[in-house]
Amino acid sequence: MEEKRLYFEPEFSGNKKHKKEKSKKGEHKFLKLFFFLLFLLIMVLIIIWLLRGSKTVSGQYPANVKNEALICESEEIAYSKITKAISDNKNLKINILFDSDNKLKNASLIYTLYYDNEDEVKRAEAFAHAEFNLGLNDNGYSSSKFNSKFARYPDRLIISLFANSSDIDEYTAQYFMINQEEYHFPETISEYKKMYDSQGFSCESTEEYIKDYKGGL
Repeated sequence: MEEKRLYFEPEFSGNKKHKKEKSKKGEHKFLKLFFFLLFLLIMVLIIIWLLRGSKTVSGQYPANVKNEALICESEEIAYSKITKAISDNKNLKINILFDSDNKLKNASLIYTLYYDNEDEVKRAEAFAHAEFNLGLNDNGYSSSKFNSKFARYPDRLIISLFANSSDIDEYTAQYFMINQEEYHFPETISEYKKMYDSQGFSCESTEEYIKDYKGGL
């Protein structure tokens, strides 16, 4: 009788073993690429975080300065548009900003009146607000002219005005104590400084500040 032999194919043949090894190599390459890209992403995020809020300035200072300013201040001068609110302790400050062509860009005025208590501040605010608005009305302006603000604090009243150059003419200039000389307004920083100095203000320009700053280097 012919003997029958059973043949069992091995569980892992050479072909299957090769395919599995190839698959493992592919997964290994994919993981390497994934972790490399993840590392790059983390590095980019760290750099962005470290640079957050930092500013880089190129060129030489003060060559990059485009706008100049004139700041004039006095503790003796009373603001002529507000005479009903009186205080011996006061401060009047006028800021004039100039563009790169040395022309007036905008002007602001801050008038601070100091008092002994909050009740005096409230009374002063009422008088000052009424007087100022009536003056605007008499000149044909609305109460919102110059973006005027009256801020009360326990010991002081602060009145602020603001105007762009386009809003300043022969009538509105007086609100910023700008005087005409020989039928024309001052034009340059030096001319404005001379004008305010003649009224009793103490003035300083950013040009002077820059010179002082460079001299201290």
